[in-house]
Amino acid sequence: MKITYSTTTKLRLLSQFQNVNESLKVFADYHNVGAGSLKRWIQQYLTGGLANLERPVHNRRYPKKLKLRAVRDYRNHRLPTKEILLKYDIRGLSQLRNWVILYNNGKEPVRKRVRKMGRKVSYDEKIEIVKWVLKHNYDYKQAAQKFDITYSRAYAWTQKYEQANDWTALKDRRGRQPADREKQLLKEIRGLKAKLREREVQIAFSKKLIEISNREVKRPNDIKRFKK
Repeated sequence: MKITYSTTTKLRLLSQFQNVNESLKVFADYHNVGAGSLKRWIQQYLTGGLANLERPVHNRRYPKKLKLRAVRDYRNHRLPTKEILLKYDIRGLSQLRNWVILYNNGKEPVRKRVRKMGRKVSYDEKIEIVKWVLKHNYDYKQAAQKFDITYSRAYAWTQKYEQANDWTALKDRRGRQPADREKQLLKEIRGLKAKLREREVQIAFSKKLIEISNREVKRPNDIKRFKK
């Protein structure tokens, strides 16, 4: 199972490594971290600082042209993978490899389109749909085609109405009760406070490493210069 490390943990390890006399391999082994991971974090920090170490909340999107240029550099120009990652600011080697595989199989390395959510349906239209279903002997499939909705939605709305025997059951009740909403807000506040504390710790660690950027690092991928 692949171990994931938080931004704070990465910064803490980099800060500790900067202040010891151990080799990268020995330090990594002692802290049960892959030497390759530690090297990659150093490169990311030297090229982009704290922001480059942070794990994105959402998957990063790469333009189609960038993917093709990266693949061609890998295939035609035989550039080292590390150089390609830095050149195009690609976060991981696995992404580049996936693009190359797609390209070799005759497919362009483009992002798969995410299926769009179903269209919004008003309360009055839900009533109309359910009435049609009841009138046409529960033909959910035909209702889905006629009203441009999914089979499951036609079925769910009909069941809601029949169980409650009340058209108001079809109203959108996703809003929470006041008490529940207050609990949710308190939970969100605690989460924001925790994130703020985490951010303060990250900045504190990052400040310890700022001096690295002021040591005339000419080659960001040169690990040895990290501890000069």
